[in-house]
Amino acid sequence: MSGDVSATETNPQADAASGLFTAFQKDQKVPRGRWAGAVVAALVPVALGVGLWVIAKGEERTFRIVTPNGFKSMRGGMTTEQVSALLGRPITLERDATGAECYRYGTPNLVNPQFLIYSVCYEDGKLRDVKTLKYSAWNVDPATGTYAAPGEAPAAAAPVPSQEG
Repeated sequence: MSGDVSATETNPQADAASGLFTAFQKDQKVPRGRWAGAVVAALVPVALGVGLWVIAKGEERTFRIVTPNGFKSMRGGMTTEQVSALLGRPITLERDATGAECYRYGTPNLVNPQFLIYSVCYEDGKLRDVKTLKYSAWNVDPATGTYAAPGEAPAAAAPVPSQEG
């Protein structure tokens, strides 16, 4: 049966397809909700990036200390109790040139030729800075000024020739 389709009849496929191209119709305004959604979607990554940058900039300094059990991390602003919980009991207390309290941590020994001591300084009870001090364990004979590696005796000094004229 072939017949003419009247203009009043609708084709469901044509109605579905016509909805796809509404963006190309003239005088069609985009609803305000879409613009607001697009602006919010664009600003969210920017706000997250700025927030992470602020957090990273405001983070206090982190100090890495080598201990016999591995690395320990300390943050600027920690209290003496928090640092002692990480590093153990200090070996001595001293004051630096500014008058700040500085505790020394480490394990001096006479077996290794060198060892590290950490000077941890506090200002108003909060961790300010950490300095690494390197010491030598060589034996020095104060009388002759000679020195030897750990475990060895200082070599005898050669006599200094006199300069008589």
